[in-house]
Amino acid sequence: MTTKASSVWISDLSHTFKKQTKPTLKNINLTIPKGQLTALIGRSGCGKSTLLQMLAGLLIPSDGAVRINAHTVTKPSAKWNMMFQKPSLYPWMTVRENAALGLVFSGTYKAKQDRVETLLEMVGLAEHKDKNVQQLSGGQQQRVALARSLATEPEILLLDEPFSALDAFTRTQLQNEVAEICHNQGITMVMVTHDIDEAVAMADKVVIMSQNPGEIVGEMEVNLTYPRDRSVDEFISLKEKLFNEFEKIDIAKQNSINEDNL
Repeated sequence: MTTKASSVWISDLSHTFKKQTKPTLKNINLTIPKGQLTALIGRSGCGKSTLLQMLAGLLIPSDGAVRINAHTVTKPSAKWNMMFQKPSLYPWMTVRENAALGLVFSGTYKAKQDRVETLLEMVGLAEHKDKNVQQLSGGQQQRVALARSLATEPEILLLDEPFSALDAFTRTQLQNEVAEICHNQGITMVMVTHDIDEAVAMADKVVIMSQNPGEIVGEMEVNLTYPRDRSVDEFISLKEKLFNEFEKIDIAKQNSINEDNL
């Protein structure tokens, strides 16, 4: 099962919310090649979730543009799906019914219902498909949300910290599985996180953002094969490198703010 991926171009993007005097995002320029897994990392409030919503077409930037395969993003599309921190499932529906929602809304369920069965098998929920989602654990509910996101064969999967509320074991397991699925199916993935371990575990490239306003201030390539072993020296070394780079940029940004306030 493979998916056609998309390229993403973010050009000269800035955004200021109404009733704000300072921009939340400023001069964002970023290219994400087809099939690349990218992590946006930064402190809370740096605008990374705002940027992700712009990729999803849920928010239009004040200036600049987001282009996917050269088409300017102005609204949501089934070609780019987003997973949020909460799975947002319909509690009165079964696992299968929730996973199939995207296909039902697009009118393609009858033609593609076998895909739902395949995906539920892939995410380890085949034996739970007829259960009500309220009977599932938090990790299992996020697996339903993942199956639902993949059912429409998206070209881009957008992740807004969907594993942050899970226990450490389930979080690690899902991080590995989602990264492998995207890698194996050629899906372009963009995720936001403040977790350095998660960024190195899941991404081919990590983009570092500063805050006040949110700007891209650094990038780091992660040249490790999937699935990634977090105990090997290469993984640990990249984590340390990313942490040091993040800390260095953070200090430089704070010094710049302090100078501006003098």
